Amino acid sequence: MAEKVTDYLKNAPILLGDEFENREFVFTKVTEQTLEKGWVTEQFLQKIIEREQVFPTGLHQGSFGIAIPHTDPECIVEEFISLVVPKKPVTFQRMDDINLSVGADFIFILGLNQPHQQLAMLQQLMELIQNTTLLQALSKQTEAQDIITLLEENGY
Repeated sequence: MAEKVTDYLKNAPILLGDEFENREFVFTKVTEQTLEKGWVTEQFLQKIIEREQVFPTGLHQGSFGIAIPHTDPECIVEEFISLVVPKKPVTFQRMDDINLSVGADFIFILGLNQPHQQLAMLQQLMELIQNTTLLQALSKQTEAQDIITLLEENGY
């Protein structure tokens, strides 16, 4: 059976309502928590920052801004997907035009080390982020478990 987004999200950091000055602060917070669990290498933070500068991951979905940052598989020890729903959108360059930016309301940080799995998760996430009704419901949640429940109820 194919893995679902929630399989990787269940024990990973889900940060809801925090304020972040910029994307590096988001990456730092998630790195601290995943490094503590032994899920990433010491290089993870630098590599995700570098990759985001070269290959931006911001998307404008229509109603929401989304970012799906990820980095090299060798930086990932234990696979995860971390979700950050900041209090105020965090600026990311857009993947379709590096000269444009988007305020990300949802940041899905992919910590995947199997190339085929990364593609499958990106496909699921692309489907998920096109569901404006689900994103609206997710944006109102204040508890990580409620995020998981909503995603599971919707097949993710």
